[in-house]
Amino acid sequence: MRESEKVKVHVEIGDARADFEGDVDQVFELAARFLTQICPSLKVLRRLIYTPDITKLAEKIGGLIEISPEGPIMLFSFDVPTRDAVCLILLGAYLGKVLGILGKDSISSRDLARIIGKARKTVSNEMPRLVSEGVVERTSEGEYRLTILGIKKTEKIIERYKK
Repeated sequence: MRESEKVKVHVEIGDARADFEGDVDQVFELAARFLTQICPSLKVLRRLIYTPDITKLAEKIGGLIEISPEGPIMLFSFDVPTRDAVCLILLGAYLGKVLGILGKDSISSRDLARIIGKARKTVSNEMPRLVSEGVVERTSEGEYRLTILGIKKTEKIIERYKK
């Protein structure tokens, strides 16, 4: 290995200090091992904290939902329960907002009904259940968006339809 290909890392946490030098993979492994020894909670926290992976979500939802500047579009033609369709569409709105395609991540119950092809009353009846379960939250404008729990649960919905 040439000198220019080596990586050097210096880590200090409180009184603990370490220097690592080598190729990228070696240094990364050593630094990660050092950090998890000094802060064992880091390893545990990585397993406990859910952070939506936008890239994976976008890949997973492909074939079910597309996102246009006008909002999410449902691609499946088979009959889907209202709660599943609402969650999928709201995930599309969330991704659209995060990816900069849409200006907001929330949708009105009227627009949800139009997008999923269900009666507005059917959608309106489902929304309080989704809110009470913590899957969806109602915004101050009266629209709905997925919560982090809702994103996680919608991942499970996607898996059912992708089989």
